[in-house]
Formats: sequence, C-alpha cells, structure tokens
Amino acid sequence: MSRLKKEICAALDSIYWHKQKRKDADNCFITCSGKTDGAGAQIQAVLSTILFANELGIKYVHTPFENISYPFYSKKIKSNIDDDKSYASKWESFTNLGFNELAVGQIKSNNLDIINVSHPREVKKTKNTLFVIMDCHKFADRNPGLYPKLVPQIQYKYAQSSEKPDLYFDPSKINVAIHIRRGEISKKEDPKRYTSNHFVLNIIKRISAVFNNLKKEPVLHIFSQGETKEFLDIHSDRVILHLKECPFVAFHHMVSADVLVMAKSSFSYSAALFSKGTIIYLPFWHKPLPSWIVVNKNGSFDKKKFQKQTRTYNISINNIGVSLNL
Repeated sequence: MSRLKKEICAALDSIYWHKQKRKDADNCFITCSGKTDGAGAQIQAVLSTILFANELGIKYVHTPFENISYPFYSKKIKSNIDDDKSYASKWESFTNLGFNELAVGQIKSNNLDIINVSHPREVKKTKNTLFVIMDCHKFADRNPGLYPKLVPQIQYKYAQSSEKPDLYFDPSKINVAIHIRRGEISKKEDPKRYTSNHFVLNIIKRISAVFNNLKKEPVLHIFSQGETKEFLDIHSDRVILHLKECPFVAFHHMVSADVLVMAKSSFSYSAALFSKGTIIYLPFWHKPLPSWIVVNKNGSFDKKKFQKQTRTYNISINNIGVSLNL
C-alpha cells in the first residue's frame, strides 16, 4: 500500500472512530484474545485494546493469558519455565491486567452476540455485543498520544501484584538497564530489528555524558539472550551483564528503571508503558508516546530533553533502564 493510501485509510478510520465514540450502546463489550506469541506482544495487545475501549466508550472485559510462547532459549532455563498454562498464568498474575476489570467469563452467559474482528475499524457499537480481537495496534499506533491518560491506570494494576522478583539494582547508584536482543535477532536473519554494539555504545556515551554533567554516576545493566563473547566491546567495570535472565526478572528491572531506553521490541514497549521513568525510544513500527525521547539513526537523541527529565533525579529514584532490540 502506498503512503498516500495509508494516510487516506488512517484519516477515514479516525473519522469512523470519532463517529463511533459519539454513539451509545448498552452492553457493548470488547476483549483481547487468540494470540499465542511472546509475553511482550500479548501484554502490548491487551494494553492497546484497553486504550481503544476507553477512547470509544466500550466496556473492556478481560480474557486471561492462555498460551504464551517461551523465550527461544527456554530449554536452557527450564528452572524458570514450567508448563504452557503455568507460564501464561504467571504472566497473568505478574502483570495483573485483569485487576478491577470484568472477566469475560462473567458476561458470556448473558445473551450476547459474539463477533470476532481482525481490525478495530470493524468494531461498531452495538447493543448486547461482545467483540473479540487479537489487538488494537492499528488504533494505538495512530493515537499514541492517548496512552498518557491510560498509563496511571495500568501502572496501578502492575503495582498491585505482589508476585514480583526482588530488584538487585544498587540503591545508592543510578542504575541503567540495557535490553539487547540477540539470539533469534541477528544482523543476517532480521537486519531491520538488529542493532549493532556500536550503535548501543553511542547511546551509552550520550547517557553517561548527561549524568556526568549532573555529577551523577550511572551503572549499566545489560539484559540479553546473547553470549558473553558478543558483548566484549561493551562489557566494563560499569557495565554488568545479565544474560539469559529469567524473563520476569528482566521485565521487572526494565519497568523499575529510572530511564528505559527501548528496543524494537514489544517486550520493552510494554515495560515502557508500565514504567514511571524516562523513556528513550528506538524507532520501529509501534509509535512513541509524546514524552518519550526518540533516538535518531546515529544513536543520538535530544540531550536537553533527556537532561530536563533526569536532572531532578536523586540517587536511584527508580533506576535507569535502557532497552534496545539488538
């Protein structure tokens, strides 16, 4: 599809959604269900659906995670992974997205028409109807500026869950957690999602320079599926490697960071939506929130904006997280 056609479709969708927002329909519900990919993708799918429901005035009802695929290296970390249902259930409890939401099981017994749709534009406010969709990215990616209204709600959900690992950040330091995709993401196999160590180092240098000017010392924590040999040019006394870490531990450290520099990854995008820290965003198909700091093609970013968001940091207000799809 050409760029012009995409812009026309986006404009028509916006007009349609605006009209739907103005309509009233009793017992009109939407739920997110049917995905079988990774945790980050499924978390983001639910969040996009909650965003869509809130904006159009449709009641979101929650379908718990049922089947989440393991990290590619799961065979090497069997101690972190149980059976399929247990793994999905752990993510359900961990993210707590169903907190304060009506469960889909509570309404299916009512006399509702259940309609499966593949695109948010197919959702038409209708009385006594449950729409089932895999995600609402087509809406969320066109309207990322709506997320700030939702973020406090989803942060509260996440905070109410007690099933969180302990943080091993040093509370006396500014901690930077860097998520680097390796393993199934490589320069050869997936060049659009691969980011080189050189690119990461450029970002690290800029982050360090800002904190040095503020007379603060960051500690860098790299979370990756890669091998030690892949990070020899990054590893140093101030860079700690956490390789093939339990995904729950990695995710929680990114959420808990003072600054989260995202990857081309739904895993880090979802962590960023839960985070209360500063977000540095590496451009990919899911669009940034207005407050996020965007990295350009050479790894630089708006230092003034970054410094403005971090200058008030006392030592380790939340801990810094940098997540990059490498």
